[in-house]
Amino acid sequence: MKFEKSKVLHAARNGIPLVIKTHSLPPETEADLEEILQLYLEELGQDAIKDHLAYCLKELTVNAKKANTKRVYFKEKGLNLDDPDDYEKGMKTFKPDTLGNIKHYLELQEQQDLYIKVTYLIRNNVLHFSVRNNSPIKPKELTRVYDRLARSRAFESMEEAFAEVLDDTEGAGLGIVIMILMLRKMGLTEKSFDLNSQHNETVASLAIPMNKVKLEKVTQVAEEIINEVESLPPFPENLRRLQALLSDPDVKFEQLASQLSNDPAMASDLLRYVNSAKYGMRKKIETIQDAIKIVGIRGVKDMIYPYGAHKLLDKHMEKQSELWKNASHVSVYASELARLQKLNKEEQSQAQTGGILYNLGQIILSFINPEQSKNIIDFCRAKGFSIATFDELTNAINPTEVGYRIAQKWDFPEDLVNIIRHQNQPQLAEPKLQHIVCIIHLAGSLLAVEHDLLSYFQINSVVLKALGLTDLEKLEELHNLIKANYEKALGSS
Repeated sequence: MKFEKSKVLHAARNGIPLVIKTHSLPPETEADLEEILQLYLEELGQDAIKDHLAYCLKELTVNAKKANTKRVYFKEKGLNLDDPDDYEKGMKTFKPDTLGNIKHYLELQEQQDLYIKVTYLIRNNVLHFSVRNNSPIKPKELTRVYDRLARSRAFESMEEAFAEVLDDTEGAGLGIVIMILMLRKMGLTEKSFDLNSQHNETVASLAIPMNKVKLEKVTQVAEEIINEVESLPPFPENLRRLQALLSDPDVKFEQLASQLSNDPAMASDLLRYVNSAKYGMRKKIETIQDAIKIVGIRGVKDMIYPYGAHKLLDKHMEKQSELWKNASHVSVYASELARLQKLNKEEQSQAQTGGILYNLGQIILSFINPEQSKNIIDFCRAKGFSIATFDELTNAINPTEVGYRIAQKWDFPEDLVNIIRHQNQPQLAEPKLQHIVCIIHLAGSLLAVEHDLLSYFQINSVVLKALGLTDLEKLEELHNLIKANYEKALGSS
C-alpha cells in the first residue's frame, strides 16, 4: 500500500474521513496504518500516545483479519458458524490449520472480497478511528467480548489480567482486556470503545477525546521485586578495589595483576579470553600481567561489570541461563554494530558492556515470576508485539527499571547505569549516550527478530533513523551479515 503524506494531512486538517482498505493486512500495510496514525496524532499535538493507540489499532485490525479468515475456513470445511456444534468443532482446528496455511486462506479472502477498512477522522478535537470487516460478528462472539469488557473493570494490573483471561480460541480475549487497560493509562475508560454489527459489517471503533487524555507516568515495581533487589549483596569488594585501580591514570600493570589474582575465576576467564581465536596469539599467554597488556585497561574494565553481575546473580543462573546466553548474543551484535557505525574504541566497549547487561532486570523478574514472564512472551509473540513496548505501555513491571536499580545498587559507572535504564527509550538518554543506546536497542531487536518476537518493520523507527538504517531491505542484509559473522566466530571458538 502506498499513501501520499500530503493527502493524509489534508484529510486530517479538514475533517475528511480517510479510508484504507486491505484484504490480507500484510506487514507493509500495518506499518503504513501506524504511520498514518502518527501523522494524525502529530496534527493533534498528541504524538506521545502513538504507541498506546498503535497497540489498539493493531488489536482491532488483527481481530478483523481473523474474523474474515474464520469465515472462509468454516465455509471451506462445510461448517456452519451459526450452529453451536459446528462452531465448537471448527474452532478446535481453526488456529493450527490456518497458521500452517495462512497464504491459502488470505487468497480466499481476497477472492471473496472479504475486506478490512480502517477509517481515520478528526472532529472537534476528537480522534475517531474504526475498523470494519464484512464478516458480521455473531451474537455469541459479541457477548463474549462484552463479558471481557465487563470483567476488565476489576483488573488493576497485568498480573490479574493474565491470571484471569487466557483464551486461545477467540481473538477478543486477553487482547481486548489489554486494550482497555491501555485506554485507562491514557485517562479514558471502556466507553471510548464500541463494537457492533452494522449493514453486514462488524465495526470496532475508538473515540479519543484529546482534552481528556492524561498519560500515567507511573513505573510499577512490585514490592517483591524491590525486596529482591535490596537483598542482593553489594558488588564484590575485590572487584571494587580493582575498579578503583583502573580509575587511576598512573596504575601499573603489575598492580592490576596483583589485585586480579585475588579472584582466580576472573583471572582464569581473562586468560581464556586472550587465548581465544579472537586474538589469534601465536603462543599461549600464561600470566595475568601479559593478559592485561593485551586487552588493555579498557578491556579489563569491560569484564568487571558483567563478571560481577554474573557472580552475584548465581542463584538465578540455573533457570535463567538462556537469558545470559541472549545477553552475550546481544553484546556481540552491539559491538559489531558499533564498529560498523564507526564509533570510537571506548564507545564500542560501552556498547559491548551495555549489551551483555541489557537484560539484567529480566533475569530477576523471570526468577521471581517465571509464569508471568512466559505469559507476556507468548502474548507478544502471538500479537506480533514488542515485549519492551508492551512493558512500557502497560506499566507492567519494567525490566529496564529493575536493571537500573540493580546497577545503582552496585555503584556501576553513571554512563553504564543510564545505558541500562534507557535501552528501550534511547531518545531519553543523554545526547552523548544516545547513539550507543540506539545500537544496543537495535542489537536486542535483531535478536528478537530471530526469536520470532518482532518483524523488521516493528523495530523502533526513531532508532533506525538515528542509525541511518531506515531501508528495511538493507537492514535485513546488515542483520544477515552480522549473524553470519557471529555464527562463524562461534564455530571457531
